Amino acid sequence: MRIAAWVAALLALSLPLAAGVGAAPKTAAKPAAAVAEARHASLAALAAGGDMDAQYQLAVAYRDGTHGLKPDPHTALVWFTLAGAEGHVGAAIEAAKAYQAGKGAARDLNSAGNWWYKAGTLGHAAARTRWVELFVEGEVHAIGSRDGVSWLAEAAQAGDLRAMMGLADVLERGQGVPPDLDQAEALYRQAALLNGDIEARFRLGRLLLSRPAMWRNPAEEEWNAQAAERKSHPFGAVWYAAKPANADEIKSVQLRPGINEGERWLRSAARRGHVEAQYLLGSAKVAGLELPMDMVEGVAWLEAAAVQGHAEALFELGNLAAKGQGFYAKDPVRAWVMYELAAGQGEENAKAARDAIAKGMNPRQSGRARQLVQELRELAGL
Repeated sequence: MRIAAWVAALLALSLPLAAGVGAAPKTAAKPAAAVAEARHASLAALAAGGDMDAQYQLAVAYRDGTHGLKPDPHTALVWFTLAGAEGHVGAAIEAAKAYQAGKGAARDLNSAGNWWYKAGTLGHAAARTRWVELFVEGEVHAIGSRDGVSWLAEAAQAGDLRAMMGLADVLERGQGVPPDLDQAEALYRQAALLNGDIEARFRLGRLLLSRPAMWRNPAEEEWNAQAAERKSHPFGAVWYAAKPANADEIKSVQLRPGINEGERWLRSAARRGHVEAQYLLGSAKVAGLELPMDMVEGVAWLEAAAVQGHAEALFELGNLAAKGQGFYAKDPVRAWVMYELAAGQGEENAKAARDAIAKGMNPRQSGRARQLVQELRELAGL
């Protein structure tokens, strides 16, 4: 047996040389190679005809380098995506893994997430879990459809805070489903109350503050249950999206029901260092529209956000200083400093505002402003 093996090996080594010089006739391919070649040809024909199982097997062959093929991750990925698109769950999973690992294509977690989503819609539970993980991490750019919403809801009901916040954001913005502000509010409230999440406090405050104004007609409301039943009036406050047609012109009132609670949640987040909450609370107080005007408190919150490098807060402080609002008088030096810092943080309009106010400054003011900018950048790391 050993002698036969040696002879076979020597013959195999001598074949290329003999063929090259024409010393011996070309021999037939080895049986194993012929079988592999025939199998590859059969798979390729079936795959080209749209057979998803053949496409998957051909992809595996290119991935692993079997059936006489050299490993080719790119070609493998092409066939995996074709089979996955046809509904082959295993191929969809392999495509997701390839994009996730950067094999056959550049690493792309969004594309990986799309293929995990596809596998999830085909019934693969682990693929759904992986898609939820990528979505709440911000790697997947779209919710997909109601399937994605239901998977997020399942994770949220299981107590996953990130899924809870992700689902609330989807419902608030209406991604893939119609907006549902009431459900989004409930989820934010749950995350804020049960989990103490700072981001949830900010989003809940922002959502409540953005609620549109509504109408009440106190003349038709009763706060005594017996009187309400006797007069056939509703008990407690009744809100109307539009002014009631039969409302008393004097007694009907327009109010914003979420204003007080929204401010409390924003303040709670702002006190814990949430920069967006600080900016929103400050700008609302300064403008006096969403919340009652309080220039002193508003400027204080804007400054708290500005210290953290918030570009819009810096720009708004520059505008206030330039107009003398919230400060003792117009302060071009302060305004220039705020505009310069805002420009450094990417605020598009800050450069033009900075250059405009610089035209009215004398050399001493300009020098002082530049010195302050340098000191503040060193102090705050801006």
